[in-house]
Amino acid sequence: MTSLMNFEIVTAEQGQPVTTSLAIAEGLDIQHKNVIAMVRKHIKRFEQFGRIAFQTRMGSPLPQGGFGRATEIAILNEPQASLLLTMQRNTERVMDFKVALVKAFFEARALINHSCMDLMQERAVLKVALSNEKEHASYHGKGLSDWRKKRDGLQLAIANVEGQLQPMLTGWDGMI
Repeated sequence: MTSLMNFEIVTAEQGQPVTTSLAIAEGLDIQHKNVIAMVRKHIKRFEQFGRIAFQTRMGSPLPQGGFGRATEIAILNEPQASLLLTMQRNTERVMDFKVALVKAFFEARALINHSCMDLMQERAVLKVALSNEKEHASYHGKGLSDWRKKRDGLQLAIANVEGQLQPMLTGWDGMI
C-alpha cells in the first residue's frame, strides 16, 4: 500500500467520526476541486445521510507575506464518505484508500465509545459515592454539615462528567 497514512483521515467532531473532502482527495491522490465539485453536484444524495458542513480554511502563508487562496472543505460523516468513494473508479490506489478509510472510521468509533464508557463508569462511581455519603450523614446527625459539603462537590463532579458525556452521546441514544 502506498503511504496513505501521512495525514489524519478521520477525526471526531461533536462525538461523531468524520472525514473531509480534502482528506479524501489526498488519499485518492486527486485534485480537491474535483472532489468538492462531485459533492456539490450530488449534494441532495449526500444529504440523505445528514447535512454536510462546509468550512473555509485559510491558505498557506506565502514567503512574500499574506496567505494563499482559501480552500472550501466539506465535512463528511461515514455514510457520506462511503457514498463519495463508491463514485470513484476502483483503481489500486482507490481500493487501498477505501480499506484505510473503513479502518479509520472503525478506530475512531472505538475510541469515542471507549471514552464514553470511561466517563459513564466515572459517573456511576461518583453517584455511588454520593449515595454512600448521604447514607452516612443520615446515620450521624453530626455528619450532616460534612455531608452537605461533600454532596455539593460530588454533584458538581457528576454534572461535569455528564457535561463531557453529552457531546459523545449525540446520535448514540440507543447505547444508554
